[in-house]
Amino acid sequence: MALPEQPPRHLLDIQSLSDDDLTWLIARAQALAAGQTPSKIDRTVVNLFFEPSTRTRVSFELAALRLNMRVISVERERSSSTKGESLEDTAANLAAMGVDGLIIRHPETGRCHSLAGELASPVQLLNAGDGSGHHPSQALLDVATLASAGIALEGAQVAIVGDIVRSRVASSDISAFLRCNVAEIRLSGPESWMPESLPSRVSYYPTIVDAVEGADVIIMLRIQRERMEQGVWPDGDDYHHQWGLRTEHLKIASPGCRVLHPGPINRGVEISNEVADGERSLILQQVRMGVFMRMAIMEWLFGADEVLPRG
Repeated sequence: MALPEQPPRHLLDIQSLSDDDLTWLIARAQALAAGQTPSKIDRTVVNLFFEPSTRTRVSFELAALRLNMRVISVERERSSSTKGESLEDTAANLAAMGVDGLIIRHPETGRCHSLAGELASPVQLLNAGDGSGHHPSQALLDVATLASAGIALEGAQVAIVGDIVRSRVASSDISAFLRCNVAEIRLSGPESWMPESLPSRVSYYPTIVDAVEGADVIIMLRIQRERMEQGVWPDGDDYHHQWGLRTEHLKIASPGCRVLHPGPINRGVEISNEVADGERSLILQQVRMGVFMRMAIMEWLFGADEVLPRG
């Protein structure tokens, strides 16, 4: 008697990962970064990016190539979506050509989740950022970067500053850090840029000084201008004066505090040059870890038997 076919595995958000999978992905990315031999995976993936990207798109390409996978990158301007083709039809056509996975960046929140529920073909989906919703690979690489730097997250104080409500990075980081048992996540930025409700261990701090005092980790976020009306864009100098991270703020943070930023950086707006390039910054380490985390994700997604845990 044939066993029922298993549904395809996707990575859509942090919440859907089991504790074992979360732990494995973080450990595996660190091992790959330390020089462990990667898997060889005979699969084809397509980068399907409907928003501009440098770090995420290139790191997924590099990750796939380092795993001996075949990778094809498609940008919106060169896809049939400009002729009116739906995302569902694009995905179905690519699956019919024999593509195994789609790495999707989309401006609409929840679009990857809805696609996963509608696809009849077994193609596997990886959410590379959906509107203001989720960016799971960024959150995973953020945790792995901190772990590689020797930062213990259990019991830590984490400050996230900036455009929280429109940030998919903030959404996924909050989920990941809560799963890592941080003591508190301190959100700070203009009050109108905060979520309406906050989960347990997540609090709003009305000034950046309040948020970063004693913090072990500070994550600075870019203003999501593409998701707000141009008339309400803040003045860069004013924003930096009120919410930008500067060297004086690090003096009141924890002595071992480290700074993250998912990029792209707007220097002199959300972060000063001195902090971005300083010894507390892990920004370039995040970029490097991004390749290894995305390698680990594709090993996990496509079931690399030689490295995945048994049982």
